[in-house]
Amino acid sequence: MKLKADAGALLAIGIILAILGASRFYAALDDCFTIIYRLPQRSSLRQNLVAIGMVFMFILLFVLIIVANIVPLFLVIGIENYGARSGIYLLGFLCSLLATFIEFEIIYWVIPNKKMSFKVTWCGALVGAFLLEIVLMWFPLYVRDNTNSYTGK
Repeated sequence: MKLKADAGALLAIGIILAILGASRFYAALDDCFTIIYRLPQRSSLRQNLVAIGMVFMFILLFVLIIVANIVPLFLVIGIENYGARSGIYLLGFLCSLLATFIEFEIIYWVIPNKKMSFKVTWCGALVGAFLLEIVLMWFPLYVRDNTNSYTGK
């Protein structure tokens, strides 16, 4: 009964620690960009606030990426025309690619302690987004084909 009474507090502590833990990735990325671009380092408070903000941005955009990958699976049910099915899958891929591109652009604009222009960052963001989309498409195939020893088959 004591655990049931404390569940809300434990959930809140867990969420806060998860956000702080995830923000360490963006803080480390900030440190890397500081070295790469030879920039002055942000104060610890400002670096942590930026990192926590980036965690929330990632959560929002990753939900959009997942939705863009899942929605076509439900839309093609009952559609017999292969052209229409391919078009729906392509539209889902392009929407997911756009959300991923926006995510990488925000990383390139916000994380470095320097004003970056779209002209400088778009190519890296596009390559990163495209490679992430390939991994998102490849990973389910990898799990299906290479985890037989883990699933007991």
